[in-house]
Amino acid sequence: MLYQLRRQLRTRRFEWITRGIRVTPPVQVTAAPWTFVSMIGDDDVHLYLLAMKSLYHRLKCGNIVAIVAQTMPQARRDLLVEHFKGIRIEALETIDTGSCQRGGTWERLVYILDRARDGYVIQVDCDTLATGAELDEVVYCAANNLPFTLSDGWPLVTMRAAAETARAIPGNQPGIVAERAFDRYPNCDRLLYVRGSSGFTGFAQGAFSRERIEEFDACMSALTGPGWRGWGTEQCASNFITANSPRPVVLPFPSYACFFPGGPRVEAKFLHFIGSHRFDEEFYAQQALAAIAELAAAPDQATATRVPTQAAG
Repeated sequence: MLYQLRRQLRTRRFEWITRGIRVTPPVQVTAAPWTFVSMIGDDDVHLYLLAMKSLYHRLKCGNIVAIVAQTMPQARRDLLVEHFKGIRIEALETIDTGSCQRGGTWERLVYILDRARDGYVIQVDCDTLATGAELDEVVYCAANNLPFTLSDGWPLVTMRAAAETARAIPGNQPGIVAERAFDRYPNCDRLLYVRGSSGFTGFAQGAFSRERIEEFDACMSALTGPGWRGWGTEQCASNFITANSPRPVVLPFPSYACFFPGGPRVEAKFLHFIGSHRFDEEFYAQQALAAIAELAAAPDQATATRVPTQAAG
């Protein structure tokens, strides 16, 4: 109870400090061969403005989709439409997950896989922020249909090796418990895994089917039981998809990183401000203020749009 109250107070303080994002110029959505998809909670709209505007300022183009609950207040929906001219809003409750579980952002994952049949998709969490001058690795992956993930230096390994690593990690969060069972997954010595963050992930067009993730969900449920229905299992599924798609890319660390005590600061060019340390040191607010100043000083986006072409090779 006390933790929740403290978190709410820190969130409100952050929103007050960074209120200038609401007067920055709107983004004119410009079509590109990729789509940004985010799941936005009722209390996450302010964070989303920071995340998506700072990212779009660097990539310059791409379709934008927001997944929101049908109960999201109209004023917040209007704010999204006001700031992203051409955004598409999808109702969370109408997404058909098939045989996959619901909740814990599984709806978003299944929606992305369906959308990735026809184009490249970049999943963007609301608590991320682009801070560097460029994101060349992301542009290259999107232009060349390469899946990517942010993994804080964790490498691609076999599922058996991932299970061994998970046993050395303390705690019984559903995601960790699931990883400990990977050495019982069929073909665990041939299938791969990367301990990434689903908060910033690229899904290659045509690389992974809904049927394969339904199979993964069913198999993990059989291996781990009711615990597989907990928060964090969607991230395991996202990591599995990335690792077992053709030519996966692990974004370089510390350029792309999660924000944690003692972790990357000024050397990072993209940060995921996840968990209980989100507002530590007020670093998030400092970086957000820099992003707001950059957005406010930027020329009209409509005249600066450039769609990157596919790289040679």
